[in-house]
Amino acid sequence: MAGSVSLVINGRRVAARAGQTLLEAGLASGRAIPHDCATGQCDTCRVRVYSGTVDDAGTRVGDTVLACRARLMTETVIEFDEVPDTVRRSGTVGSVVPLTPDIVEVTVRLRKPLASLPGQYVRVTFPGCPPRDYSPTLRTDGSGELNELIFQIRRLNGGAVSSRLGERIGAGSDVKVEGPFGHAFHRLGRGRLVVVAAGVGFAPAWAVARASRLREPERDLVVVAGARHAHNLYMRPALEWLRDRGATTILTCSGANPPEDARPGRPTQHLPFLAPTDTVITAGGSEMVAAVQFIAAAAGATCYADPFYSAARAETAKLPGELNFIQRLLQRVSGPQTPKSQPLT
Repeated sequence: MAGSVSLVINGRRVAARAGQTLLEAGLASGRAIPHDCATGQCDTCRVRVYSGTVDDAGTRVGDTVLACRARLMTETVIEFDEVPDTVRRSGTVGSVVPLTPDIVEVTVRLRKPLASLPGQYVRVTFPGCPPRDYSPTLRTDGSGELNELIFQIRRLNGGAVSSRLGERIGAGSDVKVEGPFGHAFHRLGRGRLVVVAAGVGFAPAWAVARASRLREPERDLVVVAGARHAHNLYMRPALEWLRDRGATTILTCSGANPPEDARPGRPTQHLPFLAPTDTVITAGGSEMVAAVQFIAAAAGATCYADPFYSAARAETAKLPGELNFIQRLLQRVSGPQTPKSQPLT
């Protein structure tokens, strides 16, 4: 495929070549489309196609495609959500506070604030450790300062980073941060917002849900959150804050002997019936997130996903780009071909 075509990105016309990916064309013209992995996994580069024909490489959801995979075929008009620029910041750990026996809250104090949208994530590097992706949030009481990044992190036995939190990594430790990244952030809207989270996936979910209550208090909001084990249900104060402000909140526990205030089972078992006018944001273990994506797609609802993969398996968890959307969802849910993430609940 060869020849010049016209590409319009957020109202700006640029020259491109047939066969280029939308991302390549944007970068070549100086009109960068937000992106991170550039392999079709993170969903950061999802754009809306208003006119024209693209080879979507199996990434189409409604009128959107992934810019890193979709290739130009004819004159095309696309649009993406404007997000803060990706920057690098440095700072120090202010505190590491246990929330549960498995989950810690890490506060990072930056020398210069980093702008991000509620629900986005950043790449964090502690001295002597590999980089990790974490979602900034607020404390469960809703507090947080502009120069702070607050993370809720599950400690994994043998984890190259998480097992050191509160031990080798503590107050005063240096931190480098890059971001923001991610597409599963809060957007103003008219239809119902349904937020679904498991385990520490509640960190970005809490940021999104709280932003919705403050920015659009009249919008219908349903929050379904849970954990595998009752002792990891750290999100109760945040859910109470949301409930006091008119949100419908559901707490779940999929392990044995769920507490009285939690429904038995996984969050996906307690979703409301979805409609095409709903917007769904989901975060947590990749299998739970894929299940929510599948349910939302079946209902015609708009869904933004933030799947969590264990760092040890992140590279091997990448899926072939030529698979279509439903195939990729089914493979994430149950396919044995690709190693799955460690449970994050």
